[in-house]
Amino acid sequence: MKAYLILWLILLVILAPFALNIQHLFVYSDSPFLNSHFASVKVKDILVKYFNFSTNDDIYVITKGNYSTSLKIINETASKYLQNYKLLTPYSILNESNSSYFSVILPIIKKVYEEILPFHEFYKNLTTLQLLLLNNLTSFYFQLNVTYGLPLGKFKSNSSLALKFLAVYNTLKNGTDVEKARNASYIVFRNPYVFLFSFNNYSDMNLVANTLKEFKDYAYLIRIITGKNVSTAEIEDPYNYSLTLVEKEFPPPPLSINQFHKGDEWLFIVQVPSNESLIDVETFMRALPNATITGHLPIYAESAVVTEQDLRIIDIFTILILTILLVVLVRSLLPIIILIVSAVIGLVIAYSLLYLLTFFGYSIYYISGLVIPPIVFGITVDYSILFLYRYFEEVRKGEKEPLKVAFRTAGRAVLFSGLSITLGFSSFLFSSSPLLRNIGIALVISSISSLVPAILFIRTALSSIQVRWLSFPRREIPNPQDVRQRYLEKISRVSINHKYLVLLFMIILAVASYSVFITHHTNVAIDEIVPSSSEVVRGEQLLGQLYNYSVDYVIIKGNPNTTYSEIYNLSKELINKGALVYGPASIGKALFANKTYVTNLYYSDNYSLLEIYIPYPVFSHGAISLTKQLINEGYLVGGSNAERIDIVDNTVNLYYTEVLPLTIVIITVYLIISLGSILVPIRLSLTLLLSSLFGVSILYLVYGSLYWLTPLIVFAIMYSLGIDYDMFIIIRILEEKGNDEERIVNAVKKTGLVVTAAGLILAGAFLSLMSSDMRFLQEIGFGVGITILFDTFVVRPIFVPAILAILKKYNWWPRMMNLTRDDR
Repeated sequence: MKAYLILWLILLVILAPFALNIQHLFVYSDSPFLNSHFASVKVKDILVKYFNFSTNDDIYVITKGNYSTSLKIINETASKYLQNYKLLTPYSILNESNSSYFSVILPIIKKVYEEILPFHEFYKNLTTLQLLLLNNLTSFYFQLNVTYGLPLGKFKSNSSLALKFLAVYNTLKNGTDVEKARNASYIVFRNPYVFLFSFNNYSDMNLVANTLKEFKDYAYLIRIITGKNVSTAEIEDPYNYSLTLVEKEFPPPPLSINQFHKGDEWLFIVQVPSNESLIDVETFMRALPNATITGHLPIYAESAVVTEQDLRIIDIFTILILTILLVVLVRSLLPIIILIVSAVIGLVIAYSLLYLLTFFGYSIYYISGLVIPPIVFGITVDYSILFLYRYFEEVRKGEKEPLKVAFRTAGRAVLFSGLSITLGFSSFLFSSSPLLRNIGIALVISSISSLVPAILFIRTALSSIQVRWLSFPRREIPNPQDVRQRYLEKISRVSINHKYLVLLFMIILAVASYSVFITHHTNVAIDEIVPSSSEVVRGEQLLGQLYNYSVDYVIIKGNPNTTYSEIYNLSKELINKGALVYGPASIGKALFANKTYVTNLYYSDNYSLLEIYIPYPVFSHGAISLTKQLINEGYLVGGSNAERIDIVDNTVNLYYTEVLPLTIVIITVYLIISLGSILVPIRLSLTLLLSSLFGVSILYLVYGSLYWLTPLIVFAIMYSLGIDYDMFIIIRILEEKGNDEERIVNAVKKTGLVVTAAGLILAGAFLSLMSSDMRFLQEIGFGVGITILFDTFVVRPIFVPAILAILKKYNWWPRMMNLTRDDR
């Protein structure tokens, strides 16, 4: 058997490198788990296919110091570490924005300009005529005398122009005399300057000369002649007037250099493909020590670095906590070493299996990788200590073959519980959510990997070591029975004696916990997955003071001829909320009440596009809220924010509607078949639900708002791992003799030390997650840890005995028979 022990150690050495480097294979982005049925994915496909969009992500780089120096350093660093990047400077962004804006409004400007142009030509003709008249005042005096002198009879002329004037004048029937004189004059002489005079002042030659010389109000003459109310600016510079008029009606995007430069800070945007390596992004970030960097990919890259660091710390803390607990509980050196080695073997096997799966296309989501250590450590040590304690019990009883008996009894319990856990986790594999399936694979591997050392390695180790060595430094091997059993016996009897009061308390606690659960909300805040002091968090804060936008894409199906009012109203609603909207009915903050040529720029193949710059950084609370509002209103929304929401909503919804119910059904059916009882599995599920609700409600009360995955993972882990302790009690009840209440008390008493030790160890393994810098992992660690402690010290010794005592023989319905070997 010692040879087998050496083989185990060789296996550990061979597989260790895979486990130590597994974090380099973790996937942090949601992209690999986006389903083709997600609205955000459909939008991305439409953008690429019909609107020629590239799938790029923005990296925001905020530097301090000289602009030229910053530009040079960023360019050099990006070219060294990033593939196919494009650097957008503050000025290039503004130029591009202005260029896009002008390309859109240019036809509008042209249309306005063309309408004004005739008046401008009229103005030029007037200034030319004015100079001609000043150079030939005699001719102008003649025109004035004809216009006003002839009707008064104060001027006589037989010239053809004078005779033509009289003929026209006499044909005019409408208007006053002065109006008829001016109109006839304009018809004959085509000189509007005569309109500046009248019957009373045409003969004052000095007045006429000065008036003509100083005249500037050309718009007045144009208005008289054409009847159009024009301005001086309009007729003097029609293009700039058209530009000003259009910009006033359709203002340009409110972008300025101030949004990219404040004090000595400059904002640059580096565009990279959305599948850019996070390692390259992280290397780029580290190569710019004097810059603050944020954005979609930097957030995930930073999370990757923190996760890698935390994983090492978590493993060390887990081993340290387990060692301390084992010293307190076991107090013998070799058993402690055996238990820890057993857990390490389980972890190495789990990570090696994950590594192997990557060759078949499996992507290790970082959450999947992070929950493995506490699960494997906790389950392996729990099962191993159950096996070990049962071995000690048989040794102290003087059993001739204690290892064989322990393997037959405790091994059966371990295998039974392990299969229950594996079946519970397997419900994830049937989910339609790619992310839940990914997590499920890791959970199933964790449970299977825990069974291998707990059953096989422990037996090998115990068979290779003499019993007397297991007691060192004590004189005798640990006693599986101690003073704590008297406490458990007493508390279980009190619970049974006050069983209905306990049941009432359980109901009140369940209602209170459920109330907290449904009235509190989760979040997707970035400071949940990176430390609050992280560079990307600081970057988000700085970005909020500069270029405070992230982009959503809304696709509206149908011809804009029929959807224009909907597009207009949506654009107006978003603009009123501070967004910039580029689409069929708007440019930035400018709205078009009716269709314009702009409409066709954002229409293709029966799809209309609204490109929305929402006034919040990516993944921020404001960005997620506004994007979610659009989704809830029924719009097809794409972009990073929408993808995040699709992943979250789909995963959470499918877990509570598919996975959790399936978990309960699988476990219940399995236990019904195994135990021949219907009520025990149902009662077990209800107590697990109570424990989970209690743990999550405490989490909400402590942390306020939780990361979206936290409650899900607490439920997922508890609904599988929580089976163990209950099954330890149930299986022991089946082995006990006496009446129902005596069996229950004895089972709680005799399994109490194992259940207590297992609960403390599993809780300690998860509480080690609180050593992480990520709040999300702290929440999981605290949530699962507090739930396991509640389940261990309240549910199993108090609630379970009370319910079993209430149901009595009906616990075993439909078998309804005595269960002791002697009675059978």
